[in-house]
Order: sequence, then C-alpha cells, then structure tokens
Amino acid sequence: MAHVPLVTRDDLDEEGRRRWDAEVERSGADPTHMKRALLNHLPSYDTLMDWYPLYAQVEQFTGARGAVVYSFAISTENECLLCTTYFRRSLKNRGEDINGRDLDPVEEDLAAFGRSIASAHRADRALVGRLRERYGAEGLVALVGFGILMIGNNIVNSFLEVELDPGLRDLADELAAQAAAELAEHERTHAVPALVPAIVPAIVPAIVVEPATSGASA
Repeated sequence: MAHVPLVTRDDLDEEGRRRWDAEVERSGADPTHMKRALLNHLPSYDTLMDWYPLYAQVEQFTGARGAVVYSFAISTENECLLCTTYFRRSLKNRGEDINGRDLDPVEEDLAAFGRSIASAHRADRALVGRLRERYGAEGLVALVGFGILMIGNNIVNSFLEVELDPGLRDLADELAAQAAAELAEHERTHAVPALVPAIVPAIVPAIVVEPATSGASA
C-alpha cells in the first residue's frame, strides 16, 4: 500500500481539480496512480509533469524507440517496478523484446548512458562524445535533463511504494507467471541429473535383485 493516499478528484481543491481535468484532457483517462500520489503536493506534481515535454524532446533526437530504450535503461537501473513495467508494456505494444535486449549500437549507447546517469551520475567520456556527435550539445543536455526527471519518477514510485495501475499489474502478473514457469522448467531439466548420484546408490540394491531387469546395474 502506498505511503500517501491516491487522491480522487473530490479530494482536491480548485487548483488540484484543474490539474486533474488537464490530465484527463491530455491522456483521455483519469490520472495514473503516480499522478494521484503526486497530487498530494501540487508543486511536486507540476515539476515532475515536465517529464512529458522533455520526453517529447528526447524523442525528436533519438526517435520513438530510442526514447523508450533510454527511459527503460534508467528505470531498470533504479529497480523501479512501476516504471520498468510501464516501458515493458511500451516495448510489448511495439511488438519488441520486452526486456530491451535487441539493441543496435546507437541504442546500446543510449542504454549505457541511461544506466550511468542513474547509478554513477557520470559517463565515460568516449560515450558522451558519441552522443554529442549524434545529437549535438542541445540533444545531450536534453538527455541529461530528461534523465533527471526520469530518476525523479522512479524515486516517487519506489520510495512512496505507489501501487501498479491495473493495466500494469496485469502485465506484471503475466511476467511473474512466465518467470515462474521458466524457473520450474529449468529446475525440471537440470535438477534431476544433479540428483542422480545421490539417488542411484539407494535404488540400485532394490533393482539388482531382479537379474532380468534391463539396465538394472548401470
């Protein structure tokens, strides 16, 4: 459960309702859980909602897929469940690998820069040089500025323990079930051979009393 209430429109004053209505007009839906958490403090909401125009700027430099790759790398590095699930859904909707692994060299640079800005807060000079050459000084600063807000969104969701929205929860449950099935399959195919040396001494005496049993002494 989130550390703060997920406000409804009725909870808000006139200024808050204005922002709620603007988000409905922008997205065609009620504000997400994260936005409802942020609406507890309007200045914080206003600051982090600059994510949208900055994301659009990043898209202009990197293309739509590049922006997703960059955002996903930051969110994954920060271990933000809500944001990583959000961008996995974006990749899934594009018919692409939901783990963001099928990257070309340009996208690899964006992912590496995203990871470094999230964790080390600095990047390899050669990497920065390649990004500046591709996107110019303006594009490089846009990547940094957007990265700051992406990290801010990660922190809001993780620190306040904002619950996943229903659509994201469905995908998270699907991914969890898939991971559990893969783990079970791995254990099924790998655990049995590992147990054979321990099991064979116990079962061989019971088998070898029947000489006609094929392969009993193997």
